[in-house]
Amino acid sequence: MEASGKLTYLKYSPDVKLSPFLICYYFFEGYFDVERLIQSPPTGYAAIIFNFIDAYEVCSGIDTGFTNSPRAVLVGQQTKNYRLKLKGHIQQIGMVFKPTAIATLFDYSLKEVVDKRVALEMVIGGTASELLYDRLKNELRTEYRLGFLHAFLSEAMEGYEKRINVSDLAADIILKNNGTITIEQLLDELCVSRRYLERKFTEKVGLTPKQYCRIVRMAHISNIVAHHEEIDWQDLVYKGGFHDQNHFIKDFKALNTLSPSKYHQEHSELIRLLNSKKKS
Repeated sequence: MEASGKLTYLKYSPDVKLSPFLICYYFFEGYFDVERLIQSPPTGYAAIIFNFIDAYEVCSGIDTGFTNSPRAVLVGQQTKNYRLKLKGHIQQIGMVFKPTAIATLFDYSLKEVVDKRVALEMVIGGTASELLYDRLKNELRTEYRLGFLHAFLSEAMEGYEKRINVSDLAADIILKNNGTITIEQLLDELCVSRRYLERKFTEKVGLTPKQYCRIVRMAHISNIVAHHEEIDWQDLVYKGGFHDQNHFIKDFKALNTLSPSKYHQEHSELIRLLNSKKKS
């Protein structure tokens, strides 16, 4: 099934002040005459997404069916491939956060939001959520929308230092190593016990460090598989630190529900479409 008309995906980097917490802002807009199903792997990041115009449906890795996503939503850590069902005019602006950022900025643990999406009002309150959503929806200029989000996050930074702990350092190390670091190496670098690190990390991120390493490692590999036409599978097995190809395929399917080759095949069409729209 083809998306018709305009399809836009743009990423914007945060300024230096917000870079310890934010990976990027993004804008997505698409016109879908027919329903399109998109599968996405776990990324290792949390997100806050604002959806305007037509609604869309989502099915996480633990759901049995599709449900409408809230128009302003917090997306927690995903442990399995999730699916989006898009139809009509979809327009979104979102913020992609580092794994501990939601807990650090908003004092809101992601422990109960693993493989879930919750309305943003659960995090910042109904009035604040409604006000921010309305401002973003009514302002069509991207630079002003980004300004609203910057002001929102800057205000949330007040007092964040009190919520920084070893989990923030651990998450940064895991990301810098693309998940290919052992827990023993992590413990040695941080000089803490396994129990202490697991407790602090799970409180903020919702996952144990070992679970998170696995997701980050596979997210990095999934991104390579999705965005390249030619794949050196043996090189991925080696660089990913897998014992053999069977181990690699098993872990890939556990998070993506598809084999690496099938995942590559299903994502190549969408990636080519996005790239062609960027060039046009």
